[in-house]
Amino acid sequence: MQANVMGNTTRTLCIAVGIVACCTIGLPNLYDNFLMARFIPVAVGLAIVFLLALVGKKGWRVPNSPIFSLYLLFVLFSGCSIFWATNTAEAIFAFATQLLTPLIIILFYSLLSTNRKVAQKALWVAAAVVLAVCLLFAVAQLLHIESFSFGQLYRVSGINGHKNLLSAMLFLLSAFLLTSFSIFESKTPKWLSVILFAVAFAVIVVLKSRAVLIGAIVAAAVFGLMLLVPRHRKGYRVTLIASIVLAYAFFTVGLRWFAARSVPHSTEKSEVETKMLSTSSLAERCLLWEKTYQIVDNHPFVGCGIGNWQIHFPGAGLKGLYRADVWNVNFTKPHNEYLGVLSETGYVGLLLYVIFLVSLMVKASFALRETDNRKDFLYGAIVLSLFVGSCANALFDFPNSRIEHIVWTAILMAILFQSIDDGEPRILSKGWNAVFLLVALTLVVIGGFRYKGERNAFRMQQALKNSDFKAVERYCKRALSVFYNIDPVGLPMYWYLGKAEKAGGHPQALVSFRLARHHAPFCKENLNDLGLAEYYTAHDLAEAEACFKEAIRISPSYLYPYLNLAYVYLRENEPQKAKEMADQIQYDEHKRDILKADAVFFEPLNFEVARQKIDADFKAVMQLRQAVSDKTKDNFGVCKQVTINDLQHNHNKD
Repeated sequence: MQANVMGNTTRTLCIAVGIVACCTIGLPNLYDNFLMARFIPVAVGLAIVFLLALVGKKGWRVPNSPIFSLYLLFVLFSGCSIFWATNTAEAIFAFATQLLTPLIIILFYSLLSTNRKVAQKALWVAAAVVLAVCLLFAVAQLLHIESFSFGQLYRVSGINGHKNLLSAMLFLLSAFLLTSFSIFESKTPKWLSVILFAVAFAVIVVLKSRAVLIGAIVAAAVFGLMLLVPRHRKGYRVTLIASIVLAYAFFTVGLRWFAARSVPHSTEKSEVETKMLSTSSLAERCLLWEKTYQIVDNHPFVGCGIGNWQIHFPGAGLKGLYRADVWNVNFTKPHNEYLGVLSETGYVGLLLYVIFLVSLMVKASFALRETDNRKDFLYGAIVLSLFVGSCANALFDFPNSRIEHIVWTAILMAILFQSIDDGEPRILSKGWNAVFLLVALTLVVIGGFRYKGERNAFRMQQALKNSDFKAVERYCKRALSVFYNIDPVGLPMYWYLGKAEKAGGHPQALVSFRLARHHAPFCKENLNDLGLAEYYTAHDLAEAEACFKEAIRISPSYLYPYLNLAYVYLRENEPQKAKEMADQIQYDEHKRDILKADAVFFEPLNFEVARQKIDADFKAVMQLRQAVSDKTKDNFGVCKQVTINDLQHNHNKD
């Protein structure tokens, strides 16, 4: 019987370590080579684990703490936002990624409870292997960059998609390796941990990832306090309540005050641009945060729906965000996990999340001080410090949106839950295996649809570059589903479909643009094309005006709605209104030269094409001004509108 239990535990442990190892997987020919490539294997791995448990009639252990129940309540509340989210597809996927965390917590909590020493050693091995692979790719990329400037360093992504996400992963894994000092007797793993930690930390410093360095400093400070503060439980309730109140006040009031006073408010465009281009400044992040609070003002109590920040963010206006307003960089996260929770789940969701996080940290710190076993204390103190440091990093970035970070953060939480349990863990009935298996299989299905959508979206983009609009339409229709209607940079798929149908002369394009507005009401590109369709297809001048003006409100530097609305006014024989629109365009030879110089920074792989587009834009502005001055609408009507509207847009993701 004991051998059978050990066999089941070992098999489950091997699959669990395999899930962790899946965090190194990447797939080509996707917008994001790593997100879906890791989500699907993790979901499949969990499904296999729960299937084996169902067949073997294994009962799972869950944390015997109200803090875990509180976390489940937060996840459930977040999932309920699917019903009021603007974009249901994004909300469903965001909820699916959230469901990974409790499943992984249950898996690793059970493994640690069943055979703690074996599980700890297996986790150390998995962390060492994944860290070595991450470092191998990162160092290889570092050796191929031309300099250590920020522009060059952003080409170093390892296998994590972004230099800051790479640094966050290196921090998580390297610090976790230090647990070797409490779980191994041999010196070999300890020396290996020190070497890998030193190399990883050196790479983090070279990459200049300040958010991760702040997280590392916070983690070191927490570990130091754990060693120095006397071990007693006095003041637990006071500490807990005060910490919750301070944390909640910070995110709802304090951070908003800081962001509002840190953004540039100069009317001089040159000064704003200088600050926006300066990677040593917090100005851009503060602007993101300030505008995120505007989303909160519009959806205060329950938020705009999980996964929907990128849908609503443009509605706050892109003025001041030089990269987004001028260079079409689409922000998909607020660069602050907590503001993401606040904007997407409202004050209620943030309150649940803050109570959970603070309770877990405070409870774990007090519980560990009561531990008599020195090795157990050191192991728990390292994990707690690492968890707090990761939470500090999340103040400036969005690491918890990545699958690899979700997996390792869930593992840390499982370890902390084990340290705070006062009594025996709760053992779930065997019927829960069917529930967990069903959830995991649902995640696999969602992942399959998302993979299909992203793969076809990538092919669609390739066809768009070649102006093959029939292929664009074909791939777009293949990508669309109830689980996928927005591409990874936040542009609605129906917008692409509308562009393809418009190129083929199909009036159906108007319907597609309207559907695109339903899924992404603040997409400036779609509003511009919808305005054209409303005027030239539906012959609705008022609706066309509204669409163009909304696009201008969202992005004052977005050129095309100015041009297209001006030509509409010329066609309507209203040259004075056309002149007013032309006068609002701040585009001269000096600005053209500045943009062409910046093209190297924003389009390093395609800057010549970007420069050609800038010249074409400048020429279009000059033609409009000439048309207005000549007061001729006959020669500058529909043909100019088509030329302007068909200019290619380059989009980047942040």
